[in-house]
Amino acid sequence: MPERDSVLIDSSVWVSFLDGDARAVQLVARARNAGRIVVSGQVKQEVLQGARDNAALQKLDGDMAVWSYEAELPADFVAAARIHAELRWKGIAIPSADCLVAAVAKRLDAQVCATDVHFTLIPGLRLFSL
Repeated sequence: MPERDSVLIDSSVWVSFLDGDARAVQLVARARNAGRIVVSGQVKQEVLQGARDNAALQKLDGDMAVWSYEAELPADFVAAARIHAELRWKGIAIPSADCLVAAVAKRLDAQVCATDVHFTLIPGLRLFSL
């Protein structure tokens, strides 16, 4: 599938999905039907660090491995810093991790599927929702 059909799913959705939340399950299913689901390194880390023990971490790692993985590139960190700084200059504070997810999504021309409202504040970011 072309990169423009990619949907980068944020950890805010994955955590709920893995907990069996009906809305998150529906979001992931719709994203899977709409295009290629992508997981970035930042998102994978955020999901895995929530594991309660090593066995759970290994299971989560296996569960996440079924999706396309997109590693961050050096330019993504610069783009994330720019997103963060430009918002901060306007008096808007959002987590650096969300800026990195957004930078990767912008590079891929992917939509971001998230429940965090921070993503709605990032100019030029395409959002995926129900």
